Amino acid sequence: MGEVAVAGAPSIISSLGLGSCVAVALYDTRRRIGGLAHIMLPGSASFNGSQSPCGYADPAITALLKALRIKGAVRKDIVAKMVGGARMFSNYGDSSKGIGGQCIESIKDILKREQIPVIGEDTGGHHGRNIEFYLDTGRLVVSAIGKEDKEI
Repeated sequence: MGEVAVAGAPSIISSLGLGSCVAVALYDTRRRIGGLAHIMLPGSASFNGSQSPCGYADPAITALLKALRIKGAVRKDIVAKMVGGARMFSNYGDSSKGIGGQCIESIKDILKREQIPVIGEDTGGHHGRNIEFYLDTGRLVVSAIGKEDKEI
């Protein structure tokens, strides 16, 4: 959690145990370079230095884009996929988005501002997920207990 990883094909990057956290996968479709950020919280306004800044949506996406550029990715060729943001501990009758919903919204706003299209997502719900991001093709496989694997 709160980490960013970047690699090129044929690597596979995975993230396990996504609950309310959101994994953002960015992928340069021409150069087959990709990265993954495991984001815990929507905004860094409450960051106090005791956690990784990459646990927050805005600095995590900034760090991920920087790491991709260093590896040779070109901004115009980058697309995004998102997974997670579940409401793991819902309070009955509580209509708020929960932390997962807030993360999803924040990440989408940042990606829109950065002009990075979201081409796939598996977000929300009330279940945890694991993901594998295949950098040779850009496919992202989502698995969850009691559910069929899903490719986005």
